[in-house]
Amino acid sequence: MTQAHSLSSLLEESKRLTTHLTLAEIPAVQRGIDLLESESRKLVARSVRSGRGVVDPRAHSFLASSGVDADGLADSAAPAALLSAFEMLQPTYDANVESFLAQQHEQSIVNAIEESELSTLDDFDSGMAAHMQQVWDDSQRRLFEELGQYQGHAYSTAFMNQSEAAIPDSSALTGNARGAFDLDSNGGMSVTQPRVERYAQVIRGLNDARVTAASRSVAATPQYDLLKGLEKATADSARELKSRQIGQVWTLLAHYYAGNDASPARIVSGACAYLEETFAEHVDRIVAQYPHDANVGGVPSIHRKVRGFLDVLFGRLGRVPQFLEVFNSEAIWAHMFVLYRCGHRQELLKYALEMEDIITDSDPGFVAHLKAFLDRASSSSSSSIRSEIPITSSSSSLEDPYKAALYKVLGRGNVPKKATQEVIQTTEDYLWTNLVLIRDADIIAVATGHPRNTLDALQTLMLKFSAAHFDPNGNNPLLYLRVLLLCGLFENAVDYLLQIDRYQIEA
Repeated sequence: MTQAHSLSSLLEESKRLTTHLTLAEIPAVQRGIDLLESESRKLVARSVRSGRGVVDPRAHSFLASSGVDADGLADSAAPAALLSAFEMLQPTYDANVESFLAQQHEQSIVNAIEESELSTLDDFDSGMAAHMQQVWDDSQRRLFEELGQYQGHAYSTAFMNQSEAAIPDSSALTGNARGAFDLDSNGGMSVTQPRVERYAQVIRGLNDARVTAASRSVAATPQYDLLKGLEKATADSARELKSRQIGQVWTLLAHYYAGNDASPARIVSGACAYLEETFAEHVDRIVAQYPHDANVGGVPSIHRKVRGFLDVLFGRLGRVPQFLEVFNSEAIWAHMFVLYRCGHRQELLKYALEMEDIITDSDPGFVAHLKAFLDRASSSSSSSIRSEIPITSSSSSLEDPYKAALYKVLGRGNVPKKATQEVIQTTEDYLWTNLVLIRDADIIAVATGHPRNTLDALQTLMLKFSAAHFDPNGNNPLLYLRVLLLCGLFENAVDYLLQIDRYQIEA
């Protein structure tokens, strides 16, 4: 039997169930939804017009049996807005243009805020991902640079061995034992970074020299210039480092090395010699950079170079002090100070003797003081200084800043700091002045009657200044490294250099 036949049979059987009911009071229900809605609205309308709803007696009896006041309930429900109980089946449209535009405006603002929020979240996620990738790349680069991108032996052992092998003392230069940091082709470290490889070649050469020395007598031990090799390796890496200052560090350390002498006096004298050599090179560069202004000729003497340097300094560069003592268009005190600043002591003495008549008009006792001072400075003994250089308090005018600066480093009377500000301007000039006062402390103390300047005091002052004083913007981090090395603070210098990612290999 099919489904259609079953439904039809059920319909016919349901109709036969009511055939015996012929009562007229039970009409057949033939009302649709529309008719029900219409009748409901009519019922509501009648209830509103009468002011109160019609309560069925059976409902009244039911509520009364339950203890509910049916009359009061009807009175309280009468004001209810029954018309609002039915909603329109068709939507109504607001014909007010202003409210429509306001609603659209608010909706546009809400949509814009939601879109901006989503865009901000997307930008934040992408920015965070890019930042994390950048941090990882930087960390990976620093790690590879520190480890030298090696494979094989542990880094800690290799680094300790490398540090021991790179100490520039006499045992390292002429040792008879092969260093532990030996980079051979069989089982050593495989270095792929060019900068590390250059330093590794220097250490390899040092180790080869040690092996050679071990098979020979002490007298025939070859000298291996470790500092020269490191300086060359750094020079070859200048383009990678984007700086040539690190190479100057090896040159400075070479001035300190002299056998086993590592005394403070050796450190101070080596630092002074380095600063004097670098200033002489600076004079040569200025003269070569402005040949027409310097006008020193083909093969100039040291005095022609100094005159040319001062002509450029006072002319093109415009660094003219407020007052200068000049004779025949030549700044005599500035000339002598530059000679002494370059370390040309004997040339300074010869120049002072040639210009003695003119210098005597400014300071009658200066030439004699200079000669005695340089004689005692070149002597290994400081005895009898008091008899040769008595305590002086020159009444000569110190308006010329070069004259004041020369008096200060030669112990010629009491010179206030303000008098030399126009000459002592750079960090190198400041350090040189203090180191010279320490180098010749015994002579200057006797000549001026002041306490001796000490290296410990200068070291304490430089550590108090810290790197932020010399490099506040972080543009020249190696300047403070040179300051520490010039003051003999080698451990502090290595620790400071280790904090700079780019120079950890050199550290």
